[in-house]
Amino acid sequence: MELSAEFIKKAVGFSSFDIAVVLGSGVELPGKKVQTISYSDIPSFPSTQVEGHKGVFEAIELKGLKIAVFKGRFHYYEGRTDEEIRAIPLLSALLGCKLFVTTCAVGAVSRRAAAVDFVVIEDHINLQGKNPLVGLIKKYGSKVFVDLKGCYDNDFSDTFLKVALNKNVKVCKGVLAAMLGPSYETFAEIKMLNSMGVDVVSMSTVPEIIVARFLGMDVGAVAVVANDTMMENVNHDLVLTQVKKRNNLLAELLNETLIKL
Repeated sequence: MELSAEFIKKAVGFSSFDIAVVLGSGVELPGKKVQTISYSDIPSFPSTQVEGHKGVFEAIELKGLKIAVFKGRFHYYEGRTDEEIRAIPLLSALLGCKLFVTTCAVGAVSRRAAAVDFVVIEDHINLQGKNPLVGLIKKYGSKVFVDLKGCYDNDFSDTFLKVALNKNVKVCKGVLAAMLGPSYETFAEIKMLNSMGVDVVSMSTVPEIIVARFLGMDVGAVAVVANDTMMENVNHDLVLTQVKKRNNLLAELLNETLIKL
């Protein structure tokens, strides 16, 4: 991954970046776009294969901030290795990012989440049965025992929430559950999640957050509510359609939040 970082720094002309942002397809952060690079052109970096995940790296300058934007991520349900799951946060750290911000599409579990457009993640429950730090103890020793309590950055979370509320956007804080996928949840699983205090559920984000915290970055996460989990006949196309409706608003909120940090 060091080769990937050096390639990007040379191509972009930045010695380091300030913030990494993982975005879904169609979200465009305002600012000066310095360089766009396909994942497939970055040495030693995986390519995306899921619809809605573009697979593009963008270097953006925004009010003096140098932002590394990743459009597209990697999921365990694709059969990805732990090394591939670690790729984006690891590259972000090697680029010098101090803050790692990720967005994701989610299904609403709780009533409060079903009533809003965005949920600022304040905690998570990992139900994927996997942890991307497994096996790293041979290289890093006891550093892999990362304390994840309070791992979500309050400055980012509170600022995003304030920005959204000031614009009369429907938003709340909540707990994210990560399921392995690719199948959606059964009614029984939804009831279980609700009983555990979960607000929203996704098939991503949590592994990246774990790695980012292991690497010492502050983390923030915003979920786009794409559907109510109690809906029948949920499919990927429906999720993508709902997320795209909120892309412009998400970009606006992220833009203002990052500037205010």
